[in-house]
Amino acid sequence: MKKITFVLLSLLMASINLMAQTTKPETGLINKTSCGSFWRFDFNYETIDADGETPIVLSAAIFMTNSVYSKTMKAKGCGLLNHYTISDDKSRPTNVSSFFTLEGLLSNTNYIIIESDGFGFGVDVKRNQKYLQGRATARVNIDAFIAGRKILEDEGYEYENVVLNLGYSQGGNSGMWVNRLVAEGYRSDELPKIDLCVIGGGPYDMYAHYKKLAEENMTQYPVALPLIMSGMIDAGGYKVNYEDIFNEEFANDLPELFDSKEHDTDYINNYIYENYGSINEKSLALDEIVTSAFFDEENEAMKDIILHLKENSLVYDAWKPEKTDKISFVHSTEDEVVPVLNMYNMEKHLNDNGYTSYDITYFDGLHTPTGTSYAFFAASAISNFVPAGMEDVFNDTPKEDTHDIYSIDGRLLFKNMTIRDAFQSLPKGIYIVNGQKVVKE
Repeated sequence: MKKITFVLLSLLMASINLMAQTTKPETGLINKTSCGSFWRFDFNYETIDADGETPIVLSAAIFMTNSVYSKTMKAKGCGLLNHYTISDDKSRPTNVSSFFTLEGLLSNTNYIIIESDGFGFGVDVKRNQKYLQGRATARVNIDAFIAGRKILEDEGYEYENVVLNLGYSQGGNSGMWVNRLVAEGYRSDELPKIDLCVIGGGPYDMYAHYKKLAEENMTQYPVALPLIMSGMIDAGGYKVNYEDIFNEEFANDLPELFDSKEHDTDYINNYIYENYGSINEKSLALDEIVTSAFFDEENEAMKDIILHLKENSLVYDAWKPEKTDKISFVHSTEDEVVPVLNMYNMEKHLNDNGYTSYDITYFDGLHTPTGTSYAFFAASAISNFVPAGMEDVFNDTPKEDTHDIYSIDGRLLFKNMTIRDAFQSLPKGIYIVNGQKVVKE
């Protein structure tokens, strides 16, 4: 009997080991896809979980223009791209193939762009997002960047030793956390510094953002609040329950709206407007979905959340991005999703800590249209960037790809012109570039 039990146990252990081997994602380069004016290389890489200890595998991608892919030119450098908010797996961060995406625009500056899917997407889709958990997200993005550069070297690609750090919205928060980790020396033997950082619309001070929401009892972008609360509850080890913060009816909606990863942010916003707020005014009184505890900073549940809001913001500890040569910020003074107070508080933090190598460009308009403006602003900024001491190298490198630009009815408007230059003189509307539609907001 003992012998039979031992044999059965051995077979069971072998079966478990085989399952573990077959279900563990393969690391390294997975696929190469032509996306018209650029190429996408999908890869998986080893990193560590939000606890800072547990090994995990995440997915990422490398984006490069055709001339870099064919090795007819040496890339100007590599850019680390921190992705913006995604709520459904169908549009996970790196799953893009259009020129008119942040990845497409940035890669066509002849920099190689490397972007991680982060927690909860791609090969990691069944796990929850670590939404706005700054240190954890920045760490996996840096790990992806270094792993991507190793793949490029293995594939025989050359690039200048110039490092960019880029991101908008959620990616703005993460991008500044990347600056912080680099300043603290994370993997400093492989990533000693950053040459240029172009950051937009980031929630750098989430506690101040929470106070504004609580005082006004109103939001025009309701999808953000459950995402932020979820990320901070997760960061605290789920000592707080959703029912402590959200009313029972809305708490029951959360698994379908967010955990299923079936719905994009537009769908979720509209669902909340229709069921709890005003679809016509695109607004929501917060007390329609939260409990009274949300408005009380002395409540035990909110004390825990506020602790993590501050820990994952960037303005409550004394630090400066001393290993980042230059930061260019973009923000909208009318941002309804990430209020401009985030930019004001970040500016004060940098000044108070003695960092002055930055500039700020303010736009008018709402958060999402400003994101489109950020894409063109960032592409222009990095296309025209010349690192100190590399003038001779960069003067011989094409600065930005040119295109034939047509009206929607097929008339040639500009020949061999950059999109940035063309859009300076074109009115708002829809145009055709490389056979695809692009909107000037």
